[in-house]
This record gives sequence, C-alpha cells and structure tokens, in this order.
Amino acid sequence: MNTPPTLDAAAIQALVAEVVRRIQAAHASPPMPATPARPTSVAVWAPAATTAPAAFSIPGRVVTLAHLERLPAAIREIVIDAKAVITPSARDHANDAGITLVRGTATPMPAAAARPLIVAHAACRGDVSARTAAIVRAVPGSQQLPASGLQDVIAAFAGHASRDAARGVLLTARPAVAVVLANRSASLRAVTARDAATLVAAAADTAANLLVVDPSQFTGGSLERLCAEFHRAASGPLPAELAAAPAGCGCKSHSH
Repeated sequence: MNTPPTLDAAAIQALVAEVVRRIQAAHASPPMPATPARPTSVAVWAPAATTAPAAFSIPGRVVTLAHLERLPAAIREIVIDAKAVITPSARDHANDAGITLVRGTATPMPAAAARPLIVAHAACRGDVSARTAAIVRAVPGSQQLPASGLQDVIAAFAGHASRDAARGVLLTARPAVAVVLANRSASLRAVTARDAATLVAAAADTAANLLVVDPSQFTGGSLERLCAEFHRAASGPLPAELAAAPAGCGCKSHSH
C-alpha cells in the first residue's frame, strides 16, 4: 500500500493561498471598461445663466446711501474708486444688504443686450397700442407691460428697474404727473420733454432710466428711433446733486 506524501507547513500554506486566490477570482466582478478620455478639441458649452454678471461700479470719490439704494436688488458687488469715501449710512446699508464694496478699477455696466427695455402705455388719449407695439418691434428683446392705470404701470417699471436694471419707456398723455409719480421711487429716474433732442439731453444729464413721452408730440418713426437709441446708450454717472441725501426742510410745524 502506497503511503501518501507528507506535506510540510510551507507546502500547506502555499496550497491554501492558491485555493483562496482561485475562489476570489471566481467571484470577482468583471473589470469595468476604461472611460475613454474626453477629446481635448471639443469645446464644452456653459449656459449663460451660470456666468457671473459683471460687477457694477460707482464713479466718483464719495459713495452715499442714495447710490446704493438705486442699485438693482440682485447686485451684490460694487466696484468703487480706490480712494473713495464711504458714508456711514452707505456702509451700514451695504452690510445689511450683503453688498461687498471692492476698491479698484471700475468695471463697465452690463451690456445693453442684457438690460431689458420695458415699454408700456397708460392714461393716453385714444388707442396707442400700435405705437407701443412699434417700439417693441424696433428694440430686440424689449418687453411690453399690459395696459393698466398710471400708478400700477409705474410700480411695475420700478420693480423691473430694481430687479434687473431695466430701462423703460412710458407713453402717456399726462407726462408731468407720471414723472412726479415715478421719481418718488428710489429705483426710477424719469424725465420727459416735447422733442427728441431735449429728451435725450435730459436723460443723459440725469442718468435717467425711464422716458415719459406724450406720443402725440412724436410723429413718424422718430419715437421708435429715440427708444432704440435710449436702450443702446451707456449709463452715465449719477450727478452728484442727485446722489446726495435729501436735506429735508428742517421745519418743526409738521412731521415728516
């Protein structure tokens, strides 16, 4: 009778290791195919909504509360002059609103293409919907507000100006009343005039963002051309007189 060979400890250890290796190999998952490398020549498109907006800038050597209150609500970073003086009320407002004031080189305001033009009519003599529609056609990307009362339309203008720095054109037969109502809003600077040249000059002088126009004073395509130019024009600096905080009347005969 043959006697089985005797295995020493080293042989037994090697045998066990081989059995374990084969068991693990039998139950292991097949290797995943390697992910092909992304071609470096393919450009990856990023949606415009993910692009950070350009920072707004405030020119001049003094930053006041009035400057910050007139900014669109979405703005969170303002570039100011390296030597600008920030008034205490402006600094407090910036802290409360989460606005960062960065000292450095001024950054251009958003391009006109990203700044909508809002068009509306209210308190007009007769139907001016065709004139309003003509302005919308003349300015690509413009928006028309639904017809409503003068106060409601101006409130809508103020909301658009505050949210996305929109400019506006309001057609009305009561331009003086509309301008007074609009300029009560911190986000609006409204001007009016009877001719295009005067209106353009007034808008530039005040950094206006709302034109109030009596459509009966403009004939042909002059109104459409005026609105298109107003939309394209760059925003100038806010005049120092308008940026200063109101002084108040100082009287004691009544409350404010």
